[in-house]
Amino acid sequence: MSKFSRWFAVAAVLLAAHGQAFANDKAISPQAGKLEETEAAQTVEAPNFGYVGELGSFQASTKKSAVGMIVVHDYPDTANIALAQTKLSYLGAKRVGNVEGWVYTTEWDGEHYPSKIFFSNQEVYFGGGVMGYIAADYRQGTGWVWKMLPLRRMSSKE
Repeated sequence: MSKFSRWFAVAAVLLAAHGQAFANDKAISPQAGKLEETEAAQTVEAPNFGYVGELGSFQASTKKSAVGMIVVHDYPDTANIALAQTKLSYLGAKRVGNVEGWVYTTEWDGEHYPSKIFFSNQEVYFGGGVMGYIAADYRQGTGWVWKMLPLRRMSSKE
C-alpha cells in the first residue's frame, strides 16, 4: 500500500466518523423502510416557502395558487422521465416516517405520477456531511418514498 493510499484510507475513515457524529448531533436521518403518514407530532408553522433542487422547483404555501415544476418518472417505467407542472393543494401539517412537514395533493391520479407530495419543515442528514430539506412522493403502487436529493428552501415574501 502506497503512502498516498494509506493517507487516503485514514482520511476516509475520519470523514465518515465525523459525518456520523455530525448526524447524531445536528439532525435526524430519514427513516428507512415503509413510511407512514400521520398527524404532526408538534405544532408546525403554516408553510410559505419555495423549494429548489434537482427534483424541481416548488411553492409551498396554504394558498390555492401553489404550484410545482417537478421532474417526474412514470411508474413502474422509471426510465421515462419528464418535467411536469401541477397545482399543489395544501392538506396540512403531517409527519411522514420520522420527519415533520407538509403534505400537498397534486392534480395527478397517483397511478403513474404522484398524487401527494411531502416537504420537510426541518433539515435532515443525507450522509457524508450533507444536510438539506427532503421531499417524498406518494403513489398507489409504492406508498410514500423519500426523494434522496436535498432541497434548498427560500423564504417567500408576500
